[in-house]
Amino acid sequence: MSDPDPEFHTYFRYYADRRPWRPGCVDELLRAAADEEIVDVFLTDTGLSRIHAPYDGGADVVLTTPAERDRLRARHPDWLSAHPSGC
Repeated sequence: MSDPDPEFHTYFRYYADRRPWRPGCVDELLRAAADEEIVDVFLTDTGLSRIHAPYDGGADVVLTTPAERDRLRARHPDWLSAHPSGC
């Protein structure tokens, strides 16, 4: 099989860690992502159905349903941006 663009290749290194949830157990990781000491961080449940992706200006959150999204939005209004859509 020939490569259509041999000059364009992207490589990633992955690290995965599985640990029981405890309040504060990812605080150092979140701070490092906010300070751009590390990038491309993804926190997820063991089923990979919910994803929290923090970065230096906030975070993206992927949830399973619009209802779950709305519950999270109602619980944490201070997490939303000042944009009228909250995005």
